[in-house]
Amino acid sequence: MNLFRSRKPRYRVPLTRRVRDLEILSARLIRAGFAGDYHSAFHGRGIEFSQVREYQPGDDVRTIDWNVTARSGVPHVKEFVEERDLTVLVVIDVSGSMAFGSVDWRKCDIAAELAAVFAFSAVQNSDRIGLLLFSNSVGYIPPRRGQMHAQVIVRAAVDAAMRGPQGVADLDAAARYLEQVSTRRAVVIIISDFLDQNFERTMRRLDRRHDVVAITVSDPREERFPESGLAQVVDVESGVARFVDLRHADVARRAAARDQLNERRFRAAGIDHMNVSTAIPYDRELLRFFRERAVRRR
Repeated sequence: MNLFRSRKPRYRVPLTRRVRDLEILSARLIRAGFAGDYHSAFHGRGIEFSQVREYQPGDDVRTIDWNVTARSGVPHVKEFVEERDLTVLVVIDVSGSMAFGSVDWRKCDIAAELAAVFAFSAVQNSDRIGLLLFSNSVGYIPPRRGQMHAQVIVRAAVDAAMRGPQGVADLDAAARYLEQVSTRRAVVIIISDFLDQNFERTMRRLDRRHDVVAITVSDPREERFPESGLAQVVDVESGVARFVDLRHADVARRAAARDQLNERRFRAAGIDHMNVSTAIPYDRELLRFFRERAVRRR
């Protein structure tokens, strides 16, 4: 019984068509308000002075410019704007386990969609966007601004999904590579299934320099096996095979325990985290997550 066969994508379209489809999908989510929530959830390097204007009821008295007020005889306040200058790095796991999918899309397809949403949201906010693809090797596109660069990012993420993820996930090696190439503070969005649970120390180290967000992509079949007796299960990353008695495997309980442990590890590392499933549309959950993050960051 082949429970975890890596499935081919259900679409049969050219790469350019898939990139264009994702641009349309991202535009729909951005129109729903995601670009604004993205802007609120991530902050730049600080604030800078903008102008002085007359005091209005409700203004914070701590912003009163006493020199201008003394000269004019009328209370004036200072206005500040956020010094954005933001760099966003989307880090995508393209190891073998990301090729799995039991519904309409594989985990790697969802990861590519999320990369498109973040890339085009970065364009809307004039932020730099970069991409790092990792398994036991690393592919990197340095951050830049602009629509054409966002399309390059999306094309690379889609191409990796369509060629098929492979190899073993090595998040620690990816983080070390990122530390070498990224000298400035960035927003680092890591998209993975996090089946390799040895990530807490790596996340802590990354979060000391960067603002890190983790998105776990899962598939419902990973949490529920058919109770059909003895089956051979093969690890798609290592190739190791073993026989499992599905009548006594208690897969659902083990999967729930793994998810709870991961949540505790994300919290311990101080990382904001959300779950995305291949079986459920993620748009509302994504909007809710970033709106809640914006409130916490104020």
